[in-house]
Amino acid sequence: MSKLTVDVSNAGVVPRNDYAEILKKIVAEGHCPFCLEHLFKHHTKPILFEGEHWVVTENFKPYAGTVHHFLIIVRKHVERIGDLPQGAGDELVDLHRQLANQYGFEGSTLLWREGATDMTGASVRHLHFQIIVARQRDDNTEPLTALVGFKPK
Repeated sequence: MSKLTVDVSNAGVVPRNDYAEILKKIVAEGHCPFCLEHLFKHHTKPILFEGEHWVVTENFKPYAGTVHHFLIIVRKHVERIGDLPQGAGDELVDLHRQLANQYGFEGSTLLWREGATDMTGASVRHLHFQIIVARQRDDNTEPLTALVGFKPK
């Protein structure tokens, strides 16, 4: 495993309980936590939907305040969208549709994670999508916080 497959430093920017500690264990074990043969060594949520190219699960360390936080993870270890096989994009849209229908959300944020973690803020360098469903804005809500990259100081 490349030392860049898991980036523990990004996990501490928006703290989520013991997530950084779990990533340190994964680094010590030397595997990609999103490859299917390793996914359930630390991931505690079941697979909700499966396709030829993707699996869908809940994020086991969701961003604080979310109603739902799903992960759509490519089955094969792929780091860049350009390396996906034909048909993977259509299946991704179908899986999103299934989630929206089953969970009844009317809006979501799709966060696409690919490539270099020191640019994207991702913790895992394995192509995945996060579907984040928040609450409707009103006087009793505040913005969710997520790391999506870096800017100059």
